[in-house]
Amino acid sequence: MGPAPPSLTGRDPNSSDALRRRRDTGVLTWGGPALMLPARAACAVGAQALVAAVFARRGSPAPWHAAEPWMPVYGTLIDAGCLTLLWRLTRREGIGLFDLVGFDRTRLGHDILLGLGLIPFSLVFILGGIRVAGLLLYGTPTPPYLFASLPLPAALYGVLVFPFIWGLTEQMTYNGYLLPRFKVLGRSTSLAIALVAFAWAAQHSFMPLTFDSKYMAFRLLSSMPNTVFQTLLYLRLRRLVPLAVGHSLMDGASVFMGVLLPLLRAG
Repeated sequence: MGPAPPSLTGRDPNSSDALRRRRDTGVLTWGGPALMLPARAACAVGAQALVAAVFARRGSPAPWHAAEPWMPVYGTLIDAGCLTLLWRLTRREGIGLFDLVGFDRTRLGHDILLGLGLIPFSLVFILGGIRVAGLLLYGTPTPPYLFASLPLPAALYGVLVFPFIWGLTEQMTYNGYLLPRFKVLGRSTSLAIALVAFAWAAQHSFMPLTFDSKYMAFRLLSSMPNTVFQTLLYLRLRRLVPLAVGHSLMDGASVFMGVLLPLLRAG
């Protein structure tokens, strides 16, 4: 057996210093981040295709369209694919998957409170992006959304389970893995932000994939302000848990208001 990678020294194996050591010894290359950058979008298309295949077997006349509202359920398949790839890529670097999180039990309470405090600021960028993109592409600050009715068990899953896996996995992918590696490999913070924020926003065009060019452009443009904000915030805090907490709660609230609440009212 050869010697352990030099990146394993130090308290934080995902720090800039540790990443630079792995880059300088050839352990960290462009290959892993380049593969991971489009992975969530690719997994989204694959997961939607699986659900569409189920609808096709059941005789749906438009199986791809029928699969679209089920994103809060099949989203966990997207996460599973991304976590598997992240596990393989971090293993190549000689670190563990959850080294991307930097979890510190002693700061958990503080991180949860910070995550709650970040929600209003995130909403400014999310809602602002929606309004501006809606006005640009649809002429209205309230553009169309694809929320649709789901069976109660699926709606509950979308509120109680999906967002917490989703929020953590998405933050691990873009802020935990991609952003610090592109910063070190490209030797440029601006380049890292541009690559990660654009790919992060672009994934929304495929979640779900509608083949409606205007709607896909809206999803891209409306997401850009928040993805830029999220990357800048991570670079400032260097803490993933608060961002994952806020992200998960906002996603859960979105599914609750769009899917579960109408179902409860109808019942």
